[in-house]
Amino acid sequence: MGGAAADVSAHSAPLFATLGHQESWSQIAAMLAAMRPSAQRPLTDTELREIVPWIPPRTVSRLEVAAARDAAPVHGIYIETFITPTELALRPTRRVLEKVRDGIRAAEREGVRVATLGGFTSILLEAMGAEPSSRLALTTGNTLTAALIVRGVERAAQLMGRTLDRETLLIIGASGDVGSACARFMAGRTRRLLLAARNWERLDREAAQLRKFADVHASTNVAELLGQATLVIAAASTAEPAFALATCAPGAIVCDAGYPKNIGAAGDARLQRVFQGGMGTLAGGMKSRDGFIEQFYRFPAANAVHGCMIEGAVLAMAGRFEPFSSGRGRITPARLEEMWQMAAACGVSLAPLFNSTGLWPEEPTA
Repeated sequence: MGGAAADVSAHSAPLFATLGHQESWSQIAAMLAAMRPSAQRPLTDTELREIVPWIPPRTVSRLEVAAARDAAPVHGIYIETFITPTELALRPTRRVLEKVRDGIRAAEREGVRVATLGGFTSILLEAMGAEPSSRLALTTGNTLTAALIVRGVERAAQLMGRTLDRETLLIIGASGDVGSACARFMAGRTRRLLLAARNWERLDREAAQLRKFADVHASTNVAELLGQATLVIAAASTAEPAFALATCAPGAIVCDAGYPKNIGAAGDARLQRVFQGGMGTLAGGMKSRDGFIEQFYRFPAANAVHGCMIEGAVLAMAGRFEPFSSGRGRITPARLEEMWQMAAACGVSLAPLFNSTGLWPEEPTA
């Protein structure tokens, strides 16, 4: 397959790791193309689908992050778990969970002190439970992700000249870790709060708690609520789109915070008011010392990165090697604010709002 990861002995010891996976076969193809020698022909789609599920989790890139341009960098690694979109649709299988555990073992071998379980790999800490590790702290990245989502919603409303206290906010995936964190933070800040999730029992419990602070309506029927919402946070943990953009109310602002993405429409003119949620930027940037990750991890906004990619990096920069985010439904507004303040001190800010068509026209381009 070729060796994207450089010799460990040639570099400073990494302090953090991020475990991740690609959300589409096209992204997997781009990553594999970067890993293979340029003289080799690209793998066919059939070959990709046959080979990739058998590739073990491994370090594919060595990272540097910094709180400012002139600050000393903190070193880390990106571990690709090679969990495929097909496997995501079947989750959570024993095979997928074992890939996550193999990724954690790869981080342990590298000697890192904190590892973020990004994307779907966070399920090991959210619901399934993870074996305690005496060698590194594990965090899901969900607290920083939620902090960036709610800041993004605030900015979107501001750019559109709208105020939150006049909006009806729908959170899809409201009983999940990220969705419930957003719901708790936003309760009482909007005119009305709508909550949707697949598990009624967990959803009803969450709604009952939030009714102490806000006008809350909950339903497992997303379509029923979409037409009422003027703001939408889509944070469902699903391998398939949670809804189609055309079902939203006209003029709705939509934050797609799912990974894989929750929206099932592309090229719709309404995408102008959709933005990818949970995205931040680092003042000192995140780069790979091998130039590898830049070949397939790119966004319309410069230096943009998923919050779940860099929560571990923030903890490393802050010297807090701890499982900041673990379990499901434990992220309180105070905890979210604590992570936001820590991240800001480490040079993290909200990324400019963007979607698949580029930056929002209201965002400064300089």
